Amino acid sequence: MATSPSTSPRGGRVGVVVALPDSNTASYHLRPPGGGEDWTAPKDGTTLRPASVPVTHVQPLKRDFIYDHRAQQAALPVQIHHEDGGTSESLLVLTPGQVELYHIQLEQLIKSREQAKERQR
Repeated sequence: MATSPSTSPRGGRVGVVVALPDSNTASYHLRPPGGGEDWTAPKDGTTLRPASVPVTHVQPLKRDFIYDHRAQQAALPVQIHHEDGGTSESLLVLTPGQVELYHIQLEQLIKSREQAKERQR
């Protein structure tokens, strides 16, 4: 799958590559994923970009936060889950203000959870 940048003549269309350029053809041949009119892109690929697989969710990895005092940023290793079942790893980068905000929100969440547990007893 490939997508044409929004600045190209195809304006951000996504297509499945159905034929590669070779010694006889000077272009990629693409078709919309659900079918439709084929289109072409130059052999050099300058008007194409890999199409990204949609993300379904992101989970923190079981690793410690990293703090970069020079950049004044915290980073949490995360695993990104994609619609096709694939995963990739990245970092969730947070400013000091975001760290403080999420600290407060997570503290409230933990307190609410504890209160709910107490009510069930």
